[in-house]
Amino acid sequence: MSLLALCASAWLSTIACAARDLRVAFGQEKAPYLWTDQQQVRGLEYDIVRAALETVGDGLTPAIMPNRRVAIALSGGEFDMVTGMMIGQAGNAAFYSDAYLTYANFAITRRARNIKLNGLADLFDHSVSIWQTAWEDLNLGKLHPAGPSGLDYTEFTSQYRQTRFFWVGRCEVTVIDRNIFLWYSHQLADEMDVSAELDFQNILPPLSVRAAFRDVRDRDAFNAGLKTIRANGRYERIFAQYGLTDPG
Repeated sequence: MSLLALCASAWLSTIACAARDLRVAFGQEKAPYLWTDQQQVRGLEYDIVRAALETVGDGLTPAIMPNRRVAIALSGGEFDMVTGMMIGQAGNAAFYSDAYLTYANFAITRRARNIKLNGLADLFDHSVSIWQTAWEDLNLGKLHPAGPSGLDYTEFTSQYRQTRFFWVGRCEVTVIDRNIFLWYSHQLADEMDVSAELDFQNILPPLSVRAAFRDVRDRDAFNAGLKTIRANGRYERIFAQYGLTDPG
């Protein structure tokens, strides 16, 4: 066993007595990372969170909600943990975990349109669809201080709807994680033509997300569980179950 795994195991033994079910808020579905099937939460992100908690003896009760609601969910006291956060997004009083998932976001365009993007600022010259909270996540206000008003810019809670929006021709550029886009495009192939050649323009840095907690002990336990599943290979095996590799 590696030194990392030994250290994590020692930490786990000190917190096992505090094991419990955590109430966890997840953002709107974004397969293959997260979706619901007959009211059962599924997906790679859910599996990673569950595995990290399970390693320290904790369970979870999940809830799915719009991204903007997730960011404020801790303040109401209804949840112990919220997911998909960057530091500060869930409030300064929250305790933030290590990064547990990295998204590889691209600006996707139809090759026939010959759209060339050199940076995020170029998005404002086109009609754009993007995920909810992207304006804040990418700090787009720094590039366009007037805000999104007046731009042809649409944020989507559902990335299935975002992908469909692109394929029906409602926008020139969609900014989205590559795995999510390809997953939903495959689903949409039964009802529309998704065969157009595409350019995946790499103008965004990888986006790594964290969990936020009300209690520092829950945060520390989650971090310990996360270290363990990375060290023992379970983290990579979760990606492999979905035919994916970790872009981080």
